Amino acid sequence: MEKLLIIMDNHHKHQMALTRGVGLARATGASVEVVAFVHEYLDALPGDPEVQRRARQALLEHRQKWLEQMLALTDCTDLTINARTVWEKQIHLWVAAECGKTNIGAVVKTGNRSETFLYTPTDWHLIRECPAPVMLVAEKKWNKAHPILAAVDLSSDKATKKALNTRVINQAWHLAKALGTELHLVHALHTSVLLADLDIIDPVSHAQKRKAALKPQIEHLCNTWHLTPEQVHIESGPAQKIIPSIANKIKADMVVMGTTGKTGLAARVIGNTAEKVLTHLRTDLLTITPAE
Repeated sequence: MEKLLIIMDNHHKHQMALTRGVGLARATGASVEVVAFVHEYLDALPGDPEVQRRARQALLEHRQKWLEQMLALTDCTDLTINARTVWEKQIHLWVAAECGKTNIGAVVKTGNRSETFLYTPTDWHLIRECPAPVMLVAEKKWNKAHPILAAVDLSSDKATKKALNTRVINQAWHLAKALGTELHLVHALHTSVLLADLDIIDPVSHAQKRKAALKPQIEHLCNTWHLTPEQVHIESGPAQKIIPSIANKIKADMVVMGTTGKTGLAARVIGNTAEKVLTHLRTDLLTITPAE
């Protein structure tokens, strides 16, 4: 990660994203840019453009002063940090545009895990639309978290899926190395509940056969990334349940996984696995988009 873009939490006393980002910057040697956002509707002010301009400038200066105070309270004097305040309501659009202009290693933001059909939070937009990896920091996580858990899809022979697996594992491996911890992999064996309910398949024997079929791939991954069999977790069930379950079992410090990048109505109706995982996850999540 050459550069981290940390988004400040406007409404949180504890700046989780800032704390996590500063720690990652120290571990990886990444440069840091911290951004605070502010936006208010000024339509109620007199129509004089100069009055609105002064109001906007005053709000920007007030937020910038707050940002500098937050940085002063954070132990980060050993890092070179570029801090700025931006006037913007649609945060995800600004972030996506910024990542398109500069080489951002990851966007770091405190996670918000709520969504309705009519409201999509900034986090969901970032997962779906940001070209850079997005790290959503958990507000509450287990103590003494250690391994980095990479979620992979071993069920597909598609070149795009395999390439995304490699990107996910590579990012997770570098993070584990920088943080001085282990890398673990997880793959969820999805079995059709309907077929099992209709007794068309026996879910237990079906899972055993699929695990056996994956053995060559698992051995290859272990040899490539220097993993032991105990560091590769293959479990039956939907990914949105298996991934958080394994993360909880090993007390993962972070889960790294790919995202399909669905947008619009498809994203609202179908959703991304990463978004479903985030709902159940009690640790940080780093999402990786497929290569263009």
